[in-house]
Amino acid sequence: MDIVERILAVAKIIYGQYQQMKYCKKQKERLVKRMETLLRPIELLQAQSISNLSSSLKWMLQNMLDLLLEAQELFEKHNSHNMLERFMKAGEMLEEFAALNERFGDMGQGLLLQLQVEQKVLVSFEKCVVSKECCQDLAEDKVCWMEMAKALWMDGRNLSTETTQHTKTYKRKSKSRTTEGQQEEAHTEITEINKHFLTKMTFLLEMKDHILYKGEYYRSPVAIKVFKNPVTINTKKVRQIFEEEVRTLKRLESSYIVRLYGICIDESGLVPQFSIVTEFCEKGTLREVLRKEQDLPWKVRSDMASDAAAGLYRLHHTGDKCQLHCCINSSKFLVAKGYCIKLSGFKLDQTESSISRKSKGKVSREVSSLAYICPEGLASLHHPYNLASEIYSFGIVLWEIATGKLPFTGCNSQEIYNKVYKKKVQEPLGEDCPPYLQKIINQCRSYEPSKRPTTEVIVNQLLIDQDDSSNNLIS
Repeated sequence: MDIVERILAVAKIIYGQYQQMKYCKKQKERLVKRMETLLRPIELLQAQSISNLSSSLKWMLQNMLDLLLEAQELFEKHNSHNMLERFMKAGEMLEEFAALNERFGDMGQGLLLQLQVEQKVLVSFEKCVVSKECCQDLAEDKVCWMEMAKALWMDGRNLSTETTQHTKTYKRKSKSRTTEGQQEEAHTEITEINKHFLTKMTFLLEMKDHILYKGEYYRSPVAIKVFKNPVTINTKKVRQIFEEEVRTLKRLESSYIVRLYGICIDESGLVPQFSIVTEFCEKGTLREVLRKEQDLPWKVRSDMASDAAAGLYRLHHTGDKCQLHCCINSSKFLVAKGYCIKLSGFKLDQTESSISRKSKGKVSREVSSLAYICPEGLASLHHPYNLASEIYSFGIVLWEIATGKLPFTGCNSQEIYNKVYKKKVQEPLGEDCPPYLQKIINQCRSYEPSKRPTTEVIVNQLLIDQDDSSNNLIS
């Protein structure tokens, strides 16, 4: 049958183009998967005469062929671009693939209904499933593009030298720096660090349980947290706990998550000295930046929101199941050069507890921790912390970025409880806040947990809608 053979021939070309293309990984995989699913029942029509097919099915097959030809043209267009053109047209390319994937979903539902396929195949093309998958794929590809662009910018390399490398492979290589005369050490793995490799240490601040220094590790600026008066001198125990906690952290390789280099144990003295070494973020916490710089332009604030969302997205989507932070607030996001936001402050709880003595007495806080707790969490101490709880907390952080203010300033615990849980109060946003940012902040702070978006929805709204609104941002 001519039309079926043409469909299969074009599909074969697309499959070859798909294997050559190194970008839009999730969306191109989804497109080819849907194409393959549709081809299986179409192949069965080869043995039939075209005269035996209904006019509706013929029409659907012609539409399928037209859609495949569009897909072939899209692959050809983007495979012909050089690296710089791909970066310049990244947003356009991702949205074109997203639109094509949506159309494949619609086409699949109609065609499979026409062919009366079995229910389990039809389910994969239901509108809600297609929309969810497209949202997930677009968010993943968007964050991957952001990570690659950020890594290239931070490394200062020429775009043309990185034309074919996958994002994670690139980052592993770019971080494996050495000093002259030293053997190359792949310190991308979280490890125990010899104190002699920590150089140029300068004092930053002192807390009750630790001293913070800035230093260098293989020419990379690092923050070194040295614990005072450790609760244990059992280095074997500390190493064991540390190794257990960092197993999940080893998978979290992202430009939007503060990098953990490792732990340093100095056993040269009478008492071991324990340090944790992380990436250095020169501007401090997000809370500090917002307090010090009240007049940040909307473009910077919008980029901060996008960075923060990318970090939380990467945390939630690394591994087989969603990994939660469990303590989201504006002090858990650090600000690096260029106002790049990085998520920090998760895991290592047991490691720090095994090293550090607990501070006695009440700790003074600039913001009450209750300001970040969702209404259902305020209603019951026994409410289980879940994804919706975390999204609410993130909504408060986004509100801080948009307003530059502290949440629930001057309110005690009871007043926060009354406002948030009893009266369902949402602190107001300024009229100059971009509409797309207002929308996502209010969704995250929704009283009903089921109405709060997932991180992939947040990423897509922040990145795509920001692009649409970029010309209207107030600086």
